[in-house]
Amino acid sequence: MGVMRRNLFLVLALFTALCISAKADITPAQQTDPEYVINNGYSEAFAEHVMIQKQRAAGAPVEPLYEKKHNKFVRFLQNSYSYLDPAVDNQERYHHDIHQSPSVKDL
Repeated sequence: MGVMRRNLFLVLALFTALCISAKADITPAQQTDPEYVINNGYSEAFAEHVMIQKQRAAGAPVEPLYEKKHNKFVRFLQNSYSYLDPAVDNQERYHHDIHQSPSVKDL
């Protein structure tokens, strides 16, 4: 009888623990704020990616969070390398609007 009570008590405790709602101190909108993301140790690129995904989900126009300023030679090298290696994300691929039908710009 003692083993059955103990098992019943453990099942009841587990059921009670699962039914208790979690009380979050921070909302999802605050968690996806770029300033909050950067202050919690993530990079600016990750914060920009989170913001872009939020804007795309909301149907808002996608705008870059940080403007990267480079001279023409560095931009030429980056664009050449991203053209040769399609796995590299350049600014055009990252900030273009996504359409349902494929086009030449998606290459």
